[in-house]
Amino acid sequence: MKAVIQLDEHGYFLGVTTANESPLEPGIFHMPANTIDTSVPTFKDGQRARWDGKWVLEDIPVEPEPAPIVLTYAQKRAREYPPMADYLDGIVKGDKSQIDKYIADCKAVKLKYPKPM
Repeated sequence: MKAVIQLDEHGYFLGVTTANESPLEPGIFHMPANTIDTSVPTFKDGQRARWDGKWVLEDIPVEPEPAPIVLTYAQKRAREYPPMADYLDGIVKGDKSQIDKYIADCKAVKLKYPKPM
């Protein structure tokens, strides 16, 4: 066995893996896909190494912050409405106070997130 360098599909260093020696051809090693027989690159934190006939060091690109998710008034309401099962349970039990509470809770959400004009 022999240590070899594993690259990704774009030639970037992933790590070290092994190549096995051929049982039929001593001194010949079967190289796994996307591997090269060279020394391990030396790079600093925040860098990555790409093989281009020699090691090329690059700064790791900084990913932009994702845009904040903006919810519509309807989505905000939907997240805060009480469960409809509370209303149905009140109807089945004939519990007027439970039904009134459900309606009041829904109205409070509507006031919190009014429909745009």
